[in-house]
Amino acid sequence: MNSNEISPSEKLSSKNVLPYLYLLRIEFWEVNDFINILKNYQPFVLDVRESTPVQNALNIAVVVSYARNFKKSLGYSSYNLINDELIKSFSTEERKFHQIVIEWRDQEYAHSDALQNDIQIDEDGGYSRRVVRQLLEKGQLDMLKVMVNKIRDEIETIIQNIK
Repeated sequence: MNSNEISPSEKLSSKNVLPYLYLLRIEFWEVNDFINILKNYQPFVLDVRESTPVQNALNIAVVVSYARNFKKSLGYSSYNLINDELIKSFSTEERKFHQIVIEWRDQEYAHSDALQNDIQIDEDGGYSRRVVRQLLEKGQLDMLKVMVNKIRDEIETIIQNIK
């Protein structure tokens, strides 16, 4: 970076982002807790049709509580600048999984972004989903935990650089 360029920390400090960063700190502690609980949940199964309502709820909590922090916030306008900083140390594989989790949040849990052909309507008026939602696997939970730890470290770094 040359001397005329503004560093990401300088950009963030000019936006008064500390309150938002403190909120994110709490949010990602919660995501970490949900991951730990889900990872150790018994019986841990991978088919939503065989899992318990508690495992399903924990799966939803992990996806939604992680991904919502990367979506547009009406209360904060510089979220993209922060989001870019939070994931800058992600590997290519982690970036791909990050996008997948955000897509799951949008398509499965938070919006009606599901494709219309995912629903099958029977002749008698009944309906079902063509694609059955899969639960997070333990390996995915491990990767997400690493990603959350990187995000939490980055939050602390940004906070210290702004103060």
